[in-house]
Amino acid sequence: MPKAKVNGIETFYEVTGNGYPLVFIHGGDLESSSWNSQVACFSQSYKVITYDIRGHGQSQIPELNYSISECVEDLYQLLDLLAIDQAFLVGLSMGGYITLSFTLKYPERVAGIILEGSNSGKVTESQKRMSKNKVARMRKERSEKAIKFIKAHEANVNRPDLTIRLAEIQKPALIIVGDKDVITPSYISETMHKELANSRLVVLPNCGHRCHEEQPDTFNSIVSDFLKTIEAP
Repeated sequence: MPKAKVNGIETFYEVTGNGYPLVFIHGGDLESSSWNSQVACFSQSYKVITYDIRGHGQSQIPELNYSISECVEDLYQLLDLLAIDQAFLVGLSMGGYITLSFTLKYPERVAGIILEGSNSGKVTESQKRMSKNKVARMRKERSEKAIKFIKAHEANVNRPDLTIRLAEIQKPALIIVGDKDVITPSYISETMHKELANSRLVVLPNCGHRCHEEQPDTFNSIVSDFLKTIEAP
């Protein structure tokens, strides 16, 4: 399985299929394999890139805590490594925030974005409470899994609010959220939809935070239809 030194971190990544580049960015405390259903579907028409965010999956755990800004630079350097000038980005939760941050900093590298269960602002109070309880348990555990979770938690709780900057993004955007998502409730997606000038919002019924795993066929169909409406450069 390929690994490369990206922004000083040994990063696990996979490239599957041929076509226009489509990058999937997983959420916190997950890994790239969570996109397996999407890789199987979209690699038939696109060059699909999946990777483990620093401190997740098979990628290196940094010694020090890291920031979302560093995750953005990781993605930038990975695209350079793969000689990809521009791509569609799909991000879940923390991956969605990375997608927004990346698009704001490097708009020329982005053809369009798909945000799933994402939040452009700071983490919600309910998410903070859930994470705080888990962090307290993890600090006692000190396993590799615990260290990964704590570092991702710190990156998320210390991130800036991007909501006031969303109007700067002119790229086509698809926002997907489950109506039963308690981590990033649908009102957050509705706010992003209002701020993103060129966006479409889809609320999936009877679905929680990880729509791409809970309803993969529906998710894939919605994303596929959206991508077909964008004429990639």
